Amino acid sequence: LILSFGLLGVAGLLVSGVSNAAGSESLSKANHLLADMADRIRANPTSALSATSEYLVNEGRAANRPDLWDDASPAILSSPALNDLSAWMQAIPAQLPMGRGRITTTPASRQVDVWIAWSSCLGTLSTANLQACQDNTPDAFRVLHLELRI
Repeated sequence: LILSFGLLGVAGLLVSGVSNAAGSESLSKANHLLADMADRIRANPTSALSATSEYLVNEGRAANRPDLWDDASPAILSSPALNDLSAWMQAIPAQLPMGRGRITTTPASRQVDVWIAWSSCLGTLSTANLQACQDNTPDAFRVLHLELRI
């Protein structure tokens, strides 16, 4: 009886360990993708801060609603900014579950905001988290935000 309780405890630890490892891997990939886009934007500041910046994606969508962000990349790659954006928008869902990106600018303050969101529906979930994942609500996503001053 004691051995069975011990084995059940070890099984629970293994499941939570796998879940934490998957969450850490996603967070690491998201940080890498944010840094990648930040470097691309810093290399092309004129385009990033223009009133008609080609880096903008999902700028008309609320930052706290990643479930409504579009994950499409630009179809016509006619400039370095659009090439950067396309590569980034394709890399996000390839590396993160239900990954999506958002970029907005505030040219007056020379600020560029970059967001990445992905599904946090990995591993063991509470009943509330499981329901959020099934309904694809904003609570089903983890979001990272990077604010750049150029």
